[in-house]
Amino acid sequence: MPHVVPAMPALAALALLALSGGCHRSPPPASVAPASAPAPTPAPATPVVEGQLLAIEKNIYRANNECDYQYFAYIEADEFIFTGGDGSVTTKAQDLASEKDCKKTDYMIVIDEPRLLHYDRVAILNARLIIATPAGKVARQTRFTDVFVWRDGRWQLVSGQSTRIGS
Repeated sequence: MPHVVPAMPALAALALLALSGGCHRSPPPASVAPASAPAPTPAPATPVVEGQLLAIEKNIYRANNECDYQYFAYIEADEFIFTGGDGSVTTKAQDLASEKDCKKTDYMIVIDEPRLLHYDRVAILNARLIIATPAGKVARQTRFTDVFVWRDGRWQLVSGQSTRIGS
């Protein structure tokens, strides 16, 4: 009588062989980081992100008031671009070069109506900005959208756009 191999153990062995890639192992895809590369710092959770980004936005407007271009050099990514309400585009280099024309102000700001889209290491913040004189008179209102990436353990601004809200 011929020797019969039970079907279930043989099928299980074939399935394991197929899942393991057989006897030949392919190298890992190029996108897989080598084991020696440090793990990236995880991005914070969404509720925390909104608070962090609103704090950054307040610092951006503080820096605007005080002509603090060191802060812009820190928060803007090297590839940063800003689109103005008139359609003009400004790079980080152009933004930093405008320091010589900066005039300090003492305007107050309110940032409200925030909307956050958070995708792990990318966050998009849209909000209204109200800029007022020291006497409290509204000078202008804008709606802005800023795009941030989580890089090197912190948020960096990669793109921004602002549109003036009519009076």
